[in-house]
Amino acid sequence: MTTFFCMRHGLTDWNNEHRIQGCTDTSLNEEGREQARKWAGSLADNGLELIVTSGLARSRETAAIINETLNLDVVEDERLNEMDWGEWTGLDRGQIREMYKLVGQQERKGFEFRAKGGESRNELLMRACDALMDLTEKYPGKSVLVVTHNGILKCLAYTLSGLDYLPGDPNPIEPYRLHRFECSDLELAIGELNIEI
Repeated sequence: MTTFFCMRHGLTDWNNEHRIQGCTDTSLNEEGREQARKWAGSLADNGLELIVTSGLARSRETAAIINETLNLDVVEDERLNEMDWGEWTGLDRGQIREMYKLVGQQERKGFEFRAKGGESRNELLMRACDALMDLTEKYPGKSVLVVTHNGILKCLAYTLSGLDYLPGDPNPIEPYRLHRFECSDLELAIGELNIEI
């Protein structure tokens, strides 16, 4: 069994501005760098053997700061990048609220939610699962830290919790926590969600 300890990257200015980042290659701000330094201390004695990061700068920088303490091999996998939000990329919370009818129509589609010109949650889920399956085959039995994005974490948590990602479904994850997923015989399962770091 391969164990994946999955976490979101540290804060960026766009996070603080409540803007949709998607595939935009934003960097951490100083608060995000401080988060990563704190997380490094918490993760130091967890028996981790490898770090995998998305290809976006905010994840790579988070992983690099953590790895100053852990000193592990780091693998990059672009399949763990954030969802492509298409034409909605860069919009802030207020602009999204102004599109309430269109956003509501998409939210009611659950895993088929798709911003115009972007990818669906289901497509995001499939590429994330493919990445974790490939990592399981390449690193069997390892304990792996995965530094990725909120969209990836939510899609994994919703589907493995048996939720349809519909309005009214409880959000299974809390922000900036560690989530343990386990993969055995190419089947993913939840180990534990919302571990404090």
